[in-house]
Amino acid sequence: MVSPDLSDLKEVSVRSPFTALDNTLDILEPARMDASTRSECLAGTRTDILRSIADWAKSTSVEKRLLWLKGVAGSGKSTLSTTIVHALQEQGRLGAFVFFSRDVEERSQPANVIRTIAYQLASFSPVIRTAIAQAIDTTPRITQSALRFQFTKLLIEPLRTLPATGGPVVLILDALDECGSAEDRKPLLSLLSSESVHLPSFVRILITSRDERDIRCALEEQSHVLIRELNLTLENNTNDILYFFRSRMAEIRSTNKLARDWPGDSAIFALCKQAAGLFVWASTACRFINGYDPLRNLDVVLSRGMSTKAQSALDALYQTALKSAVKDIWDDEYFRTDFCSIMGTILVARNPISDKTIDTLLSLERPSRYIISRLGCVLHCSETGPVRILHPSFADFLSDRLRCGSDLWHVDTLLHNRLLAVHCISHLNSVLRRNFRNLVLSQANVDEVLPEATSYACTSWIDHVCAIMEDADLVRHNLDQFLFRHLLHWIEAMSILKKSKTTITSVLCLHDWLGVRGPVLLTSHADGIAIATPTPTN
Repeated sequence: MVSPDLSDLKEVSVRSPFTALDNTLDILEPARMDASTRSECLAGTRTDILRSIADWAKSTSVEKRLLWLKGVAGSGKSTLSTTIVHALQEQGRLGAFVFFSRDVEERSQPANVIRTIAYQLASFSPVIRTAIAQAIDTTPRITQSALRFQFTKLLIEPLRTLPATGGPVVLILDALDECGSAEDRKPLLSLLSSESVHLPSFVRILITSRDERDIRCALEEQSHVLIRELNLTLENNTNDILYFFRSRMAEIRSTNKLARDWPGDSAIFALCKQAAGLFVWASTACRFINGYDPLRNLDVVLSRGMSTKAQSALDALYQTALKSAVKDIWDDEYFRTDFCSIMGTILVARNPISDKTIDTLLSLERPSRYIISRLGCVLHCSETGPVRILHPSFADFLSDRLRCGSDLWHVDTLLHNRLLAVHCISHLNSVLRRNFRNLVLSQANVDEVLPEATSYACTSWIDHVCAIMEDADLVRHNLDQFLFRHLLHWIEAMSILKKSKTTITSVLCLHDWLGVRGPVLLTSHADGIAIATPTPTN
């Protein structure tokens, strides 16, 4: 089969009215994918692998239509995928870009993947848009159908409607290892490995991930799958990291008005060796060095000595950053408690939240920004935006006692999930009441906005409760009181948030959890929720 001619699709999409189709496509409820803050490769680096992927995407061969790019944490997979995305966008060949993130709930759910790809494909081509809209019209409940049926009706059949002349269409799935658990993503992996061969021959799929066992088992024996590994020991990779350090050190030198010969070739070569082939090590080290005192910070990093293993090098850097960022305070018991509470909340939050919301939920005596602002090399925080961990490897480090090497900064995620469940319920107990937003009856849509802490607590408390697998006693009393007093008030708040559908799904999860973990009294409350929950209208 020849590839489709896409040269006039943009013009057609501009002049054609698609309002009705757009309304139909909204049923897909895709996960939001904002790539505006993602980093690209530094110009002049990773050229060999980028060229190799570009050649694969343009190949007329139909044998290897799926490429799995695997690598260890911090090897630069996501940066590579973002660079490829921008190149494909300029060429008009990017069909869809889905990137998974364990700290954003909607980007970590396997059930969202097919619908999100379909929605993006509809934006890519008017022809596909019409075909997908027709599939939705003929099967109104398609979003509740099995993934295999969605794959056929929303991807395979619509893509076959494209005219068969032109170049490739590429679908990119980045960080697949962060898409749910191995058990959660099993049906999705089955489709990608066995059913993707039925897509039109001009369609290419690029998957990036760590070398997880379930992903490897699903893909490595498939004849249409090409596997590439990011080798940290290759000379090209080392040279790219060396170039990265030279570029970033020049920026730090200029910004901080340092001596023209700082830091010198020996220091740059030493940094490159310590990076052990990891781009995340290099970028984290540069952010750390570019702090209050770059000269001292550089000495701190270099004093750690050489490391030959990538994960050991990364762990050592995180230990150095934590020790130095809050030097001489780790002996303070109150500081350690606040640090674990704040980082534990950031790690287990269902979606990223701001430091102000952390303060509200945890009721800290000292604002969380005091600690967060000192960890700029591993966290991102703005005045108005949420706090984000810059790389998932830092979350892995904090939550793994052996990797931490110290109880000072180890975060027990099971404990902090239970604590956050209690904090969410306690917050809602303090703010919810009958008509707590003082609304009046009206036929018009309500555009009320709830405070972020209240919004997060409303939408996430059940998720945190249902994630408790042991020691449920901590939450039982709080949960009993909350359901008795504020059941209907919470439903009202969820309606204001336009989350009625989520309410029903969450209640079913809570009901199942209570059947296993909760006493009979609480189960009766859950039954009451099921009865009181309205049919969703949004």
